[in-house]
Order: sequence, then structure tokens, then C-alpha cells
Amino acid sequence: MYTGLAIFGSLIGLFVTGAALFTAWSFYMERKAKQAPPESDSSDDAAAAAKTGSLTPLLKGWMVWDYAVILLFGVGAVFLFTDLLAVARDREQFPPYHYGYLLCGFIFCLLGMLFSFIRIATLIRLHRGSRTARMDHADEPEHAYHAEQRV
Repeated sequence: MYTGLAIFGSLIGLFVTGAALFTAWSFYMERKAKQAPPESDSSDDAAAAAKTGSLTPLLKGWMVWDYAVILLFGVGAVFLFTDLLAVARDREQFPPYHYGYLLCGFIFCLLGMLFSFIRIATLIRLHRGSRTARMDHADEPEHAYHAEQRV
């Protein structure tokens, strides 16, 4: 059983490490694409990020890293809960400092999920801000963006 848990934990660790490297690589490639001259006049989020110099459009969507953090939280919370049940059942077999380890594990796990919720709240706020910026000129047609206007 311990060998199975070790293999499972190492697979999760490899996935999270790969997700972190993939996220860093995608940020690096976006920075590199931003520094290169634009090849076409498309109006998607990546082109907007390249023009403004911001990675905000890239951060507006869910990335592999977000899924990895949620997976880590879920697996870590399950293991901490089973350890808590074992400590509650056989208190004499665990040293007193094990309670501190358990408490720290729960605190770290909850802080990690709090940071994920902060990221989600930031995404929602950025999405609302971009939508209100586009809807800013909805009632003023003379100041609206002209789609038919040729440059």
C-alpha cells in the first residue's frame, strides 16, 4: 500500500512540476512574442497583450497551473483528513508534536486554496472591467468603435 501511495504521490508531483514548467514556458513565449513585431492585425487577446505589453489577457483564462493547484488541494486535504482520523482513533501511538504537523498541514492547505480563490476573484474582476470598458460607449454611437472604418 505504501508503494502504491508513493507512486501516486510521485505522479502527482510530476504533473504539478510539469504544469509549473508549462506555465512558465507559456509566459516566456508570450513575452518573446510581445517583443517581436506583430505579423498581422488581429484583435484577439494575445495581440492585445503584445500591443499593450501586459500579460493580463493571458491570465484571464484558466491555465494548467490552476488545475494542478486544485488537484494538490484535493489530494492533500484527503490525506490530512485521513491522518486526522488516525490520530483521533489512536492518540497514544502519535507523539505530541504530530498535532502541530497536522495543524500546519491544514493551514498550508487552506492558504493555498485561499490564494486560488483570490486568483479567481481577480479573474472575475478583470473580466468585468474589460466588459464594462467595451460597453462604455454603448449609449454614445458617435463615439463608438467603427468596425467599417478602414485604416
